[in-house]
Amino acid sequence: MKHDLEQKQADHIIQVCACANLRTVSGSLTQLYNKLLKPTGLKITQYYMLGNIYTSPDISISKLGDIMQLDQTTVTRSLNILKESGLVQIKRDEHDSRTKVVSITDLGYEKLNNATPIWNKVQDQIEGSIGKDEYANLLRKLDELQDVIDNYDI
Repeated sequence: MKHDLEQKQADHIIQVCACANLRTVSGSLTQLYNKLLKPTGLKITQYYMLGNIYTSPDISISKLGDIMQLDQTTVTRSLNILKESGLVQIKRDEHDSRTKVVSITDLGYEKLNNATPIWNKVQDQIEGSIGKDEYANLLRKLDELQDVIDNYDI
């Protein structure tokens, strides 16, 4: 069997792979948020979803998926969990009955409100550790990376 890929090359790929590096940090950060948010009964994905719903009342399910970069199946599954917990309400759009819209309930707002101090504490520590300017630069770089991904010629 011919081996074109040398071990040194493979090691380099492992060290610099954008996807692997971002997944590792994302996974660690998700675990941290989930652990700290556990007393609220929310996971970070649910907190983020509730926040998006709160800031965009009566948002369509498809628009929510676009904002969160999630496919329709994932959004629907996540929303059903929130609905069963009484945190969101899903109904037909009054202007287009083919479209379902979602809004946050009073209980959902209460959960979001109770979880926000925990989110703030983690966020403040992250920004404080790397510096506000560096954090702002990180967000700009992530936006640039998203643009590269969105415009990648397949």
